[in-house]
Amino acid sequence: MPWHSNWHDQWIDVDADLFEGQPHIRGTARTVSEVQKFWKQAGVGAKEVRAKFPELTEAQLGAAVTYASPVIPVRSYVGEWIGPPHRKFYLWKESDSPEGDPGFSGWMFQYTNIEHTGNEALGWDVWEASLAEILRYPPEYGPRDVVWRDDRTGLVVDIYALIE
Repeated sequence: MPWHSNWHDQWIDVDADLFEGQPHIRGTARTVSEVQKFWKQAGVGAKEVRAKFPELTEAQLGAAVTYASPVIPVRSYVGEWIGPPHRKFYLWKESDSPEGDPGFSGWMFQYTNIEHTGNEALGWDVWEASLAEILRYPPEYGPRDVVWRDDRTGLVVDIYALIE
């Protein structure tokens, strides 16, 4: 899920005198929210983000899309598949943003590849408006019987039974 770390500090700046104090990608005229808003549109993945923002490096894009969101997920789930390849899966739902902007609402699916060092490397991610739409993705990247857990409680959850 989105987070803020020292890694983000390499690429993201916040300056009250620039972009009305919004976080932006260092050395560019792009704000984090501009990249995130495009990325969070239904069906948009890494390929589409790269095409929309060709002037940004892979590291800059990664920092922008993973930078801490002001919206706290209302539901979040984690699954793991030993593989091969060894992968972790993340699924979460964001409520509407405080401004009511529907571009910042919906479901997100992401998987990471677990490297031999134990580090996670982003594999793929996508936003959709509904859980039913997002659930078409997990079986493409791991078996349908991956055990999913509620990220807050640790309880096992059948994500396919959650369809609204």
